[in-house]
Amino acid sequence: MSALRLTIIGAMLTLSAGVGVAQSVRTVVVADADTRLPVTHASLYTKEGGSFHSAISNEQGVARIAFQFQRLTVSHLNYEQRTLRYLSDTIFLQPRYLQKAEVVVTNKEPEWIRRCLKQAVKQKEQNYFSHEGCETYAYDTQNMGNDHIYRFHATGLLRMKDATHKHYAIIPDTCHIIASDSTTLTDMVNMRRMLYEDFMADLDNGFIRSHRFYHHPDAKGLGEDQVELGFRAKHETDDRGWLVLDTVRCVVLSAQRSTGTKTNRQERIDGIMYAMARVFGYRIDKWTRDYRVTYAQRSDGTLYPAEVRYKMYYAGHDSSDDKQEQAFNEQTGGGFPNMEATLTLSPLTPNSSPLTPDWTDLPPSWYISFHSDAERQQEIALSNLPATFTIFENEP
Repeated sequence: MSALRLTIIGAMLTLSAGVGVAQSVRTVVVADADTRLPVTHASLYTKEGGSFHSAISNEQGVARIAFQFQRLTVSHLNYEQRTLRYLSDTIFLQPRYLQKAEVVVTNKEPEWIRRCLKQAVKQKEQNYFSHEGCETYAYDTQNMGNDHIYRFHATGLLRMKDATHKHYAIIPDTCHIIASDSTTLTDMVNMRRMLYEDFMADLDNGFIRSHRFYHHPDAKGLGEDQVELGFRAKHETDDRGWLVLDTVRCVVLSAQRSTGTKTNRQERIDGIMYAMARVFGYRIDKWTRDYRVTYAQRSDGTLYPAEVRYKMYYAGHDSSDDKQEQAFNEQTGGGFPNMEATLTLSPLTPNSSPLTPDWTDLPPSWYISFHSDAERQQEIALSNLPATFTIFENEP
């Protein structure tokens, strides 16, 4: 029987601001240029003299810069990137999207909302998950720690999960890594999260029961028979978002959901597994997740996630000194608390689909799990796809 091992995929925040002489700490606030609200988990980083240094804004948008720079890049998945030569008290970022109206919590909810959403759940398998063809994919991820950065770009073919295939699968075409050295491996983890943690995969009757929904009658840019709904969890304060619904077909056309530590811990990991991890000293300190998806329609009428944007901040600590676990994280791309990724899919015509391809399975994503030796080898294999490299210090 294969040996089972409790495996944790998380991220450890380092306490060091970088190698060398200690620098004075400067404090800056990162804020939304339109709303003036703080931007949480923005990345502020520089590449100076072959070394990389970064800081991450906290819940109040505050970042502490403990390194010198000539050019400072400020980025966040939902905002336009900025490059600065000097620090001001506040750095304003321009949003990539129109800001959605904040949901006003009331006891009023139009009666038709739940009826339409339940119909969307009832027919989601045939509308979203019944297509047996494949798509082309373009996947980009950027994972960042205090003193290291990793970027990965990949393209290829994606076979959809359906009644015949229980897993998504890929045929890689190009894989390109930008990192500090050429020993870094390929990272498909965030792509798997975007596929398996899809909004429609999460939308079920339990989700409908546990959330309140509100109609935004003044939403802009909607087509005929389309409405925008805001939602919030009934009993949690860290779960909210919006969706655009076609009220005739009862299908979701786009959605955004933001979840925090409590909701993610309840939904993304098994409670028993986490309890066992806690016994060995592991704790989840912070876990936020932002997911935005736009669905497009194929020629056969089914829908697919044409564009997905994903951001996760995951910080934990482990009191044990497990060398084997550390080695496994190094092999599979662990160790980055701040992660951002995008995925774009485009449909193939039936005649252009491969007939007898050599597919590589993409198993579901995981955070804390028992892994057999075979499953561990599968994770390592996905981290060793053939790739080209650019060393970060040589990047233009």
